[in-house]
Amino acid sequence: MQTSAVDGARARISVCKGGMEVAGARRLAVGDNERMSDRPPSGATRSLIELLGELEEGLVRAVVDAKHEWHLPVVATVDAEGMPQARTVVLRGFERSGEAPPRLRFHTDTRSGKIAEIARDDRIGMLFYERRHKVQLRIEGRAVVHVDDEIADAAWAATNPSSRRCYLAPHPPSSALGQWDPNLPEAWRGALPDGEASEPGRSNFAVVKVTVRSIDRLELHHDGHVRSRWRWADDGSVESTWLAP
Repeated sequence: MQTSAVDGARARISVCKGGMEVAGARRLAVGDNERMSDRPPSGATRSLIELLGELEEGLVRAVVDAKHEWHLPVVATVDAEGMPQARTVVLRGFERSGEAPPRLRFHTDTRSGKIAEIARDDRIGMLFYERRHKVQLRIEGRAVVHVDDEIADAAWAATNPSSRRCYLAPHPPSSALGQWDPNLPEAWRGALPDGEASEPGRSNFAVVKVTVRSIDRLELHHDGHVRSRWRWADDGSVESTWLAP
């Protein structure tokens, strides 16, 4: 009777209980868990207030540090058919003003699908993950799109030529194309426009500001995962709690 490779592998594992193969598998599993975090579980060493301050500091750093893993969150909206639409964006701002809820900012093309989706339903989700400490943030909020106002003007003025070039794209995002195209004007393929040359892109530029309603933080740890949540009311008051992971 022939034995398949899978059956053979199962047989070897069965007869090697307590031997090298099982022990090796056990060592691998422990190693994976040990790599979940290189510090004690945060719930054992820090309060909810301290954890909130820590994650806010991380978001501030992520705005200016392109290597920070929270610099590129996933943003989720809902389309006209009720289907979730998720995509990666660049975190461009994080604000705390007095007792008001936190606000996040990212930029987008006015012709992108997310603009119409936010217009229909301003509820939005953002997902962040940082691998070193294995910390995930799930943020829920309400989005406002700024196009022809001082907020968008100021953000455009601070946008570098490399990013401005993206808004010169001749085709709206997600347009169907007959063949591959970098969606850049021929004059700026392999080159960057100066301030004046990039100005036509301003009409395609939008700022999305998200007023945070809740932050769910999950930290993976082999000694026990740590999960917590903060919820903000309209008056800026915040409710914090530990959650079961």
